[in-house]
Amino acid sequence: MGIQNVKELGICAYGIDSDGLRNNLVHLQQLETLSLKYYFSGFFPASTKAFPATLKKLKLERTLLSLSYLDIIAELPNLKVLKLMDGTCVGKKWYPNVRGFTRLKLLLIEYSFLKYWKATNDNFPVLERLVLKNCHNLKEIPIEFAEIHTLQLIELTSCLPKLGESAARIQQEREDLGNNPVDVHISDSSTIFAYRQTSAANDIYKHIQTQHLLNDRTTKGNDQIHL
Repeated sequence: MGIQNVKELGICAYGIDSDGLRNNLVHLQQLETLSLKYYFSGFFPASTKAFPATLKKLKLERTLLSLSYLDIIAELPNLKVLKLMDGTCVGKKWYPNVRGFTRLKLLLIEYSFLKYWKATNDNFPVLERLVLKNCHNLKEIPIEFAEIHTLQLIELTSCLPKLGESAARIQQEREDLGNNPVDVHISDSSTIFAYRQTSAANDIYKHIQTQHLLNDRTTKGNDQIHL
């Protein structure tokens, strides 16, 4: 079976030849699951055309993207699962500008700098599960999530108590609107550790502080591809 028939691909790398990866990823015409971890300098393209249209699951970690880049990811036509792990995005404000994520059913955000989030039901029209873990700055989920008719579950782990209150308001708003009920699961909300105290977070802060140096780095040879 040739590389073009790959359905699942995971890449953990530093200083990767981003041009080669960007130019060839689109040729994996059966790719459904993609995982990218660590610093991908200059990899992410300005259009979804560089990604296979077949992509259904995307997991990102320590990629240090701007939150605005998620508008491009939102245009992936068949994406159903998006996992934004620690260090995926840099920035505190996420204000989606496009009607996207038209097939997204699961959104997971973990160890995020996100503090201000505005969205409408048009941004996540068929979302079923929202999972937030260790989002230590976020105090509110957009109330418009109450208008997402497909939403079934909001799951919070080690988040601020105010975020739990926000989820409860969405739950109540759903009832007031006569929509199907949404379950809210909260765990470890009373124990919040400083984001800088986690080893992953320390790595991320170091990357941010030296990002201008990393752009010029040409180190290669540490690429690992897991199929």
